[in-house]
Formats: sequence, C-alpha cells, structure tokens
Amino acid sequence: MEINMADTTFMFLATVMVLLMTPALSLFYGGMVRAKNVLSTTMHSYAAIVVVVIQWILLGYSLSFGGDNSIIGDFSFAFLNNVGFAPIDYAPTIPHQLFMMFQLAFAIITPAIISGSVAERMKFPAYLAFVLLWSTLVYDPIAHWVWGNGGWIREMGALDFAGGTVIHVSAGISALVAAIFVGKRTNKDSVRPHNIPMTMIGAGLLLFGWFGFNAGSALSINGIAMNAFITTTVSGAAAGFSWLMCEWVLHKRPTALGLVSGIIAGLGSITQSAGYVSPFSALLIGFVGGILCFFAVTELKKRIGYDDALDAFGCHGVGGIWGGISAGIFATSTINPDITGGLVDGNASLLIAEIISIISVTAYSAVVSFVILKLISLVMPVRASEEEEEDGLDYSLHGETAYGSVSAAGLAVGAHDAVAIPASPAISPKKQFGTEVVAMDEAVVVENHATAIPGKKAHKTKKITKVEILINESKFDHLKKALNGIGITGMTVVNVFGYGLQKGHTTYYRGVETDADLLPKVRVEVVISTVPLQQVIETARKALYTGNIGDGKIFIYDVENVIRVSTGEEGAQALAYNGDAELLRATS
Repeated sequence: MEINMADTTFMFLATVMVLLMTPALSLFYGGMVRAKNVLSTTMHSYAAIVVVVIQWILLGYSLSFGGDNSIIGDFSFAFLNNVGFAPIDYAPTIPHQLFMMFQLAFAIITPAIISGSVAERMKFPAYLAFVLLWSTLVYDPIAHWVWGNGGWIREMGALDFAGGTVIHVSAGISALVAAIFVGKRTNKDSVRPHNIPMTMIGAGLLLFGWFGFNAGSALSINGIAMNAFITTTVSGAAAGFSWLMCEWVLHKRPTALGLVSGIIAGLGSITQSAGYVSPFSALLIGFVGGILCFFAVTELKKRIGYDDALDAFGCHGVGGIWGGISAGIFATSTINPDITGGLVDGNASLLIAEIISIISVTAYSAVVSFVILKLISLVMPVRASEEEEEDGLDYSLHGETAYGSVSAAGLAVGAHDAVAIPASPAISPKKQFGTEVVAMDEAVVVENHATAIPGKKAHKTKKITKVEILINESKFDHLKKALNGIGITGMTVVNVFGYGLQKGHTTYYRGVETDADLLPKVRVEVVISTVPLQQVIETARKALYTGNIGDGKIFIYDVENVIRVSTGEEGAQALAYNGDAELLRATS
C-alpha cells in the first residue's frame, strides 16, 4: 500500500467539506424554528461536534473500524493507538489518519440530524447525554456492521456507498423515536419558521458538503468518485423538482422551504447508491424520493400525530429507506465493476440483502434509542418545562437571545389569527436571577392617562381606549393567548428597547454576567370599545406576572376617534369585524 498524493489531496478536501455540513445543518435547522429557540437549535449541532470528536478519538473509531468481529470493533484503535500516517486496507492510497478524520465527519453529523426532531423542547444536558450514548451504542455498532471488516451486513453483501443506511436510516428512525418519547411541542400547530433565508443558506452549504460526502466515499479520485458526483447532483435536483410539483399541484403554491427540503430528500435518497447507479437511475431515485418524503412530511406525520419538529424522519429516515431499496434495484456492475449488481443486472439477492439491512438497522436503532432516552429520563429531565418552552429555550436554558429583540416573523398577528386559542393560565410567581418576589402592583405597573366620558354622553357614545402594554419579549405568547381569550384578536406589535439599569436583569457575554441597561422589549397596542377596560388590565397582569420587577407596564390613553380607511366607518364600528359590525349597527 502506497500513499497517492492526488487521492490524499482529494480526500482532504472531501473531509473538510463533510465537516462543514454540521455547521450548515445548524443553519438549516435554525431558520425553521422560532426566533426564541434559534440559539438552542444551532447549539445542538455544535454540541454534537464537541461530544462526538472526543468520543471518536477515545473509543468510537475503534469500535467502528477496529478488528474484524461481525458485531462490533475491538480496542485496537482506542485513543488513536496504531492510527498513523501509513495507509490501511480500508483506504490503501491515503493516510490512515485522513481516513479516520473522514469517518469522524460522518459520525458527527448523524446525531446532529436527530436533534431536529426534538427541537424547541429538549433539555440541553439530556441532549448531551443522548449524543454520547447514542454515538457509542447505536452509531458505532451499525457503522461496523455495514463498513467494518467482518461486519455482518457487509459480509451479507448489502451495499451502502456513503452512509444512507449507517447515517440516514439510523438517524431518521432514532429521530422518530425521540420525537414520540419527548412529546409534542406546546402549540405546535401555530409554529412558523422565523428565518427561511437562513434555512436556504444552510441547505446550499449542505448541498456543497454532500459532494464531499458522496464523491469522497470513493476514497480516491477516480471514475467512481466522478459518477457519485454526477448522481448526487442529479438526484438532488430531481427530488427538488418533484417536491415542488407536489406542492404546486396539491397546495397551489411552490415554496422556498419546500424546494430546499426536496433537495435534501434527494441527497439522502442517493447516498446508498451514488457510486453504483447510472445518472438516469439517479434521476428516478431522486424523483421518487422527493415524492415519498413530501408525503411523509405533509401527510404521514399529520395522520400518525407525532411531532418531528424539523422532519428528520420525514426527509432522512424515509429518504434513507427508499435509498436502500433503490440501491437493490438500480445498482449495476456496469458503473462499478467491483460489485454484483441489483435487479437491473438480474440479481434479486442484492435487493433482499438491502431490505434485511434496513429492517435490522431500523429495529436496532428504534429499540436502543428508546432505551437510552428512558435511562436518561431516570437521571434527569429530558423535556423542558412548559414555562421554559413558552419563554424560549435560548433564554430559559442558556440565558441568551439571538437578535436582541423579537423577530417580526415570530410576532405576526392578524385580526382573526387565534380566535380559538384559550386564555393563558396565570403564571405562578417565581424568583429570577436571585431577586425577591414582589407584589403584582410593583411587578406590572399600570399608568392610566384616560378620562371618563361625561355622564350626559355615556348612553350614546362607546368610549374608545388605547392600551399599550410594554413587556419582556419572552412573555408575548402568554399575553397574546390571554387577550385572545377575552375576545381581543387584533393587536399591533412593535419591537422596542427600554433603557435604564433594572434590578434583577442581567445578560451574558461569553459566559460573563453583565448588567443590562438596554433591554429588548415588545410593545403591544390594542384599541378597545366593547371589551371592558378593567378586564383587559387584569387579564394582561395575570398573564405577565412572575413576581419580578420589570414584568411589564400598562399605559392607558383616550382615543378621540377611529376611522376604517376601506369603508369610512368610525368609532366602535371601525374596530369591529364581520358580524360584530352588523351587531353594533343594530344596537347603536
């Protein structure tokens, strides 16, 4: 075995490209969550880097590629012993150390994929424990089964060119188990992505990295690598197109998020077979993969009722399963003479081997993932509390906010967008940042600048009042639901900053506590005429009160008149909607 510098250069570039994919995944996932959870979601990907790198050099690489046992590797490469510059049989033309780093990149991104299923609700310590245990007990054995010398799936003859089974099937199935175990997000049906351009940038970087992922799995710069490069491109494009067409036909509108989701689905679908199938077969694999993943995300999830937050199972799990089946159908020795082809070459045994490997990896991943989560739950809470979830995991778990103010996308409020949402229950008083609990009058201050209507006009005029509520950004959802519950379904929401040192309010910069004198706030404005003013005040105070100074301020002002531009209606009628306006006309 002799090192080839062209292969080494190629594989060094491929390794760097695959390592880039985990930060890219953090952007892809981060844009799809609410603004109050973007940091916690991106942290999941970076935390996977930290945990898996350490686990891999101590034990993971050896368990995956050491020895020739059929079930699990040995400890011959533990602590990177015997891992030097000289090549080994896995990759005979590149340094052993480079092969180890290439495989590390795969090991990192796999648990990071799973994090998408439990986004916005999983405790960070529990996630760290899960990544460590899952990498050791699930990923490493499966990698050895499929790729390791003597691994039983490899010996059976099943093919997995770049990790469709090892990575996408195992991560997708584990993601489904984790989503069901952790449970649904609060108000999941009202969740919307806060930054789709961020997701699209992440998808573009994932597409770029995937070329290293698939073409690099040839482990040298040759015709197989070039074929994998082409089939990866074709499958991603075909799946993006088919997903887009499904949206266009069924939902009447193609979406940016749908397009990039389809591309990712196609990339996952071709991973098993990128170095074994023709470009035309890749076109079929991607096209079908896009359709299957579309319906898994839009229909299967809804019918079964699980909350796979960012569709790790729908895209990676379903795409990976289809990818394994399609490898058994379309793999051909014409493209790769080192294999015995599948059905297109008249060989049904490869398809059978692929199905057995998929079923085995699915069952093993599901059972062990459930056991891991169950064991973790006996030691520490796995899920964030309802209050932490409402506040957002960025602030409640990490003491940070991503943007310094609330994303407008997270505060889109229309006239009728939440009529059916019940009022929020009152929040129990609590200490925060070491401050003492204070009375409601001190925590939520009311300043009334309005005047009463003169007695002679009281029977003829409906008084119009504007209520301004200045609140901490994390409490907006509480307040919105509470106001919806008393019939206020339209409001104006503005990002503002409050200036001044305030007792008990701190922020963190690189882990160092600092005083916060410019605090992000939200100003909620409602104009009322029929809802009693005192009811609005009491509802808002109950929704906001935590017992801390600075829970909020309520300002009350007179409004001389309101005019609806479209109809010219004035006063209370201008504030009413649909049937409400007719009722007001009849009673005025």
